[in-house]
Amino acid sequence: MRSGLFIQTGLRGVDSEESFRHVSKMLPVSIVLFSVDFRNEKELLELIRKINHIYVVENNVSAPIIAVDQEGGNVVRIPWIDYSPSNLFLGKLNDPEFTNYVGRLAGYQLHGLGIGWNLAPVLDTLNGYNPVILERSFGSGLDLIAKHGSEYIKGIQSYGVRATAKHFPGHGSVMVDSHLDLPEDKRNPESIINDAFPFRKAIEAGVSSVMLSHVLYNSLDENYPATLSRAVQKLLREDFGYNKLIISDSMDMKSVKGRYSTSEVVKGSIGNEVDVIEDANIAASLEFFEIIEKMDRSLLKAKAERIMKFLEPVNKPSFKPSPLLLNSVEVVFPQVKRKKALDPEKKTILFMMDTKRETNVAEETNVSEVIANKVKDLNFDIEIYYGTEYLEKFRDSGKQIIFVGRNEHLKNRVNMLNEISITNSCVFISTSFDGDMGILSENMGYISAYSKKPTVVTGAILKAFGLMGKI
Repeated sequence: MRSGLFIQTGLRGVDSEESFRHVSKMLPVSIVLFSVDFRNEKELLELIRKINHIYVVENNVSAPIIAVDQEGGNVVRIPWIDYSPSNLFLGKLNDPEFTNYVGRLAGYQLHGLGIGWNLAPVLDTLNGYNPVILERSFGSGLDLIAKHGSEYIKGIQSYGVRATAKHFPGHGSVMVDSHLDLPEDKRNPESIINDAFPFRKAIEAGVSSVMLSHVLYNSLDENYPATLSRAVQKLLREDFGYNKLIISDSMDMKSVKGRYSTSEVVKGSIGNEVDVIEDANIAASLEFFEIIEKMDRSLLKAKAERIMKFLEPVNKPSFKPSPLLLNSVEVVFPQVKRKKALDPEKKTILFMMDTKRETNVAEETNVSEVIANKVKDLNFDIEIYYGTEYLEKFRDSGKQIIFVGRNEHLKNRVNMLNEISITNSCVFISTSFDGDMGILSENMGYISAYSKKPTVVTGAILKAFGLMGKI
């Protein structure tokens, strides 16, 4: 059994040629790809071909399973395929059959690109204003999360793409971003286990893998986050009866990196119940590999068996799900929470306020430019601004203004927006959780899109002009 069997690595941290040398040395069971690794479908397919060549031709072993974080919404690595608008969008729509269809569509398209593992769905609960979860969650109701998570899992796995329920036992009740620091969940065990109900239902639905969180659950383990905690991992194996693959969250996150030694990380994960250790940085993965090389093979036997079971191919249906249904629902579903119809005959100013990624789990994309191109096709007289530099210019302009933004409760510009709405006719389109509606002026219309996906935002803009009535 090769030591790379227990590693999922990204290609970050070194140049491409060195990363391929590291891949050839380790032969990890999985390579996780990010948007920075390719610019288009041609480059993606060429990268996967090159990786497979290293395994099959150069080393005479089976090709690795290629993985991505294609959650939907603002966390997508392949922006040109038809992905979920966001989990929160699906939860608000609350049509489990549609969620199953979205999963099937994702599975069909990812499989067609040679990707066999999606590190999704997020099953965390939307509690308060956690800046790293928000629209990545299906919502705040445990039954709703469980229902939609299970349907997405069944949908995507029916097309041979393994799903991942994350982040066990739940990341939603902490306010700290685990990419930046170690969050502490100080609730009692009963509350933690209760909020993990969606994971229990995902296991019943046959989810292929479960990802552990980088959260310290003090009442379960005072020293280690779930990814390194024997107690939390035993909870998943024994209390939840999960006998399939467990994967860590990426060990390059600051909740773990620099806080625990490399040997502690391997001991706490692979030395316990974790089957596959993930790190987006391939140089760090090589350090894990070298420690695993020295481990007693008998301690790894059960893990290897679970991994081989995980890799078994699945019979896929011949039916090809059409994206037409997804695209149609995306356009019509944005919800008018506070109506203020703009005049389609008048010139309108459109501010795409958030042009940079806001969380460490998202990546830079050209989504604002894509939205702008779609807006041009609408044939309204719209002048587009990117960012917030020119907000002051329109304070007393008497214009029609659409703001496309998110999470104003986390920003310092809300007073400016409210002042602009006094003398201008304004509509705010939220691409995230609508928890900021209460701090935005009553003078301003408010539309919840729950996503920054271009099709969804375009539909919200149509609703800002009152063109779709009560649809």
